[in-house]
Amino acid sequence: MPRRYPAGLLDEMVCGMLVGESVSDLVLISGQPTQTLHWWKHQELFDAGLAEGIDSAESAALRGAHMRIKAIGQELKFVKDSSEIYDSLGVRNPKGGWPSR
Repeated sequence: MPRRYPAGLLDEMVCGMLVGESVSDLVLISGQPTQTLHWWKHQELFDAGLAEGIDSAESAALRGAHMRIKAIGQELKFVKDSSEIYDSLGVRNPKGGWPSR
């Protein structure tokens, strides 16, 4: 689950970096790791169209698609496992008495 940050913290830190404040000063002010502040800055540049990359909306859509693909893969595995179990039982056809394979 993504972390929740106080309202405005992200915007305040990104604005500070964009106007030239040092990241080390912002780390002391916010208590956030250096890597987090750099990530926020890069994501803001992507969202503003100032750098090439995936913006936040597209990133969220991709995450949703990946989660759905994973769920479908799990469903498929369940169906395949169930099919193998069913096939191993040698179920007979009720009309002819022969295996249904």
